[in-house]
Amino acid sequence: MIERRKLIISLTIIFSFIFSTVFIVFLYLYFFDYAKKREILKPLLIEVNKGESLKSIAEKLVSLKILKYPLSFRIFARSKVKKFMAGEFELYGNLSPKDITELLTTSNFYKRKITVIPGESIYEIAENLVESGILENKDDFLYWAENQEFLKKIGINYQTAEGFLYPDTYLFTKNSDARLIIHTMYENFIKKLGERRLKMMEKLGFYKVLILASIVEKESTFEFEKPIIASVFFNRLKKGMRLQADPTALYGLRIFGTPPKPFHIRIDSPHNTYTRDGLPPTPICNPTVSSIDAVLNPAKTEYLYFVAKGDGTHFFSKTYEEHLENIKKVKEMRETGENEKIQNSQDGIEENNSE
Repeated sequence: MIERRKLIISLTIIFSFIFSTVFIVFLYLYFFDYAKKREILKPLLIEVNKGESLKSIAEKLVSLKILKYPLSFRIFARSKVKKFMAGEFELYGNLSPKDITELLTTSNFYKRKITVIPGESIYEIAENLVESGILENKDDFLYWAENQEFLKKIGINYQTAEGFLYPDTYLFTKNSDARLIIHTMYENFIKKLGERRLKMMEKLGFYKVLILASIVEKESTFEFEKPIIASVFFNRLKKGMRLQADPTALYGLRIFGTPPKPFHIRIDSPHNTYTRDGLPPTPICNPTVSSIDAVLNPAKTEYLYFVAKGDGTHFFSKTYEEHLENIKKVKEMRETGENEKIQNSQDGIEENNSE
């Protein structure tokens, strides 16, 4: 009987010791690791994949030096794991693993920034979306940007989203749906235009205005020249002349970001206004409202030609003879070094502007 009592007492002491030890470890892990706040001075990103295990997430937190012991996170975050959202999260400021556990159950995802530069095409936007990590591949974006069934649902009743994705800075999460991106940029386009401008565009021919505005956007550097450049194109159209705009030839060849060469303008495509009459079938980029306004309110001129000086501005002329003189003037400026900003892209291009 005495032996049995001694055994019970010994076991009680052992279990009490074990319980106390576990309890102390439990408290230590909770207060000195899981609930302990760390000052994160430089923003850190953690990505949680769909169905990712607590062990894997804990190891990521340890590698980021936010957590000392993976065990603490695996113990205390277990009740929340089923509520974790898949995506990227930004960690910054005074945070504890406990705070991070709560963060991972929200849809407060980290958003990546992309800026659509005025004059960029859907092809360039697709590339930038991939480079910024918003999309995994550009093909998905381009597919939906030319999917007429989808475009019609969001209000674009044309064959492509080209011209409708307004130049601006946007925030999207990693692996965003391409359809969401297109819809967001299109809604911004409608917002920027406003009702008054939309009505004016409809009156003159909405798509015609948008196409011409996209060409003006690509040909212009400074705002003050846009109405003048628009007037040149209108004057040429009225006389039945081809627009002969370099950017249209490059767009037809899907060449972006490189200077045009003389042979580019001789390669026929539906968009090449050197080889085709009238306007291209679609916009060649995504223009700003200032380019649209230039088309809606072009300057009153008799100009039919223009040639780039190389500093972003142009020489304008009424006759082909004057145009040739301006080309000669630009070449002399280049040769004398009067204007060091003359670009090689002008070599041979303007010489091909003919009546």
